[in-house]
Amino acid sequence: METFIFVLIITLIIASFLFDTWLSILNYKHRKADIPEVVSDIYDKKEYNTWLSYTMENYRFGLVSSFVGLFIMLIYLFVGAFPYFESISLNLSGNIHIQILIFLGIYHFINFFIQLFFSYYSHFSIEERYGFNKTTMKTFVVDKIKNIILTIIFGGGLIYLLSTLYYEVGSMFYLFAWLSIVSILLFVNLFYVKLIVPIFNKLRPLEDGELKEGIQNFAKKVGYEVNKVSVIDASKRSTKLNAYFSGFGKMKQVVLYDTLIEKMSTDEIVAVLAHEIGHSKHKHILSGLFQTIVIISIYLGVLLFTLNSPEISMAFGFSGSHFGFGIIIFSVLLSPISILIGLITSGLSRKHEYQADEFARKHGYGTGLENALRVLTKENFSNLTPHPLYVKLTYSHPPVADRITAIRKNAEQ
Repeated sequence: METFIFVLIITLIIASFLFDTWLSILNYKHRKADIPEVVSDIYDKKEYNTWLSYTMENYRFGLVSSFVGLFIMLIYLFVGAFPYFESISLNLSGNIHIQILIFLGIYHFINFFIQLFFSYYSHFSIEERYGFNKTTMKTFVVDKIKNIILTIIFGGGLIYLLSTLYYEVGSMFYLFAWLSIVSILLFVNLFYVKLIVPIFNKLRPLEDGELKEGIQNFAKKVGYEVNKVSVIDASKRSTKLNAYFSGFGKMKQVVLYDTLIEKMSTDEIVAVLAHEIGHSKHKHILSGLFQTIVIISIYLGVLLFTLNSPEISMAFGFSGSHFGFGIIIFSVLLSPISILIGLITSGLSRKHEYQADEFARKHGYGTGLENALRVLTKENFSNLTPHPLYVKLTYSHPPVADRITAIRKNAEQ
């Protein structure tokens, strides 16, 4: 039985890697497909050749990174690294919850330092050469230190909470864990911009002027209350553009990248905000929250299965069930499950994007949104010809050509 489980887990890990690699290759080979007419003018010939080069480098880098991750995980499993981590944790503490934290901490920090090289190369080699990176070495190091601290506080806190619930409430673990994680999710949704974002970025209120007036006028026109509009100093790390809504109810606010304000006209920015307001008007934020809660419910079921199956831990050298190793195997099992879940959630998300686009168009911002999509595509170096299967499985937003085509088609009707 244990041999069967060992082979099954190893097979799932390799199969997931091969599937992701195949999908990536499929999308990469599609890069030279004919560019749809509606977006053929976004890049000139020189820019498009640069994009092809950028895509090629990221593709190769992604393959290397994924292979290294696979190789390291297989090494962990074949040489019995995890039982060794357990022995270290047992020697350092007599408390079961602290032992679990030490066990997972060793695993996390080894991976962290391995991935540090890939993160450094991505920022200061690939992104730097193509003009996207604005991160200084000081900011890079400080960000990593902050990430470690937040991982210890929040990640460690969550693991401690789950392990305590698992050993203390027995059969009620699923219910209490579900309630705890959903509560944390709601808290993060409400206070992310106020508590988490300032750790990494500076936020300032949008100054009075044409843009703020345009946003307020549109919001008033469609009966939507915008409580706060903030500008984030995204340019300290990248040239790429974005904008998003955060929170809900009285806590909702708009966050604009300073790079967005720099590269777009007022009409284009208001069109982007009209699109985001469209999400709210169509209740997509609540729908997304409900989807996340459903996914959490499924994931918790998988986690409980791995925790309550001592054969899984024993197949890899443990004397019985191990909570920390159960979480690691849980993360392994998530990969194939996430493919199936993503097929549904990504499809719904793309449908919601079309609806939000149509909201902006119906309220007079069809042209503005089309122009904004062109700017976003060009400045973010987006793919004009993604493979349809890659889109179906991984894209939360439709390809830009499909969005612009839908905007124009609806306008004609």
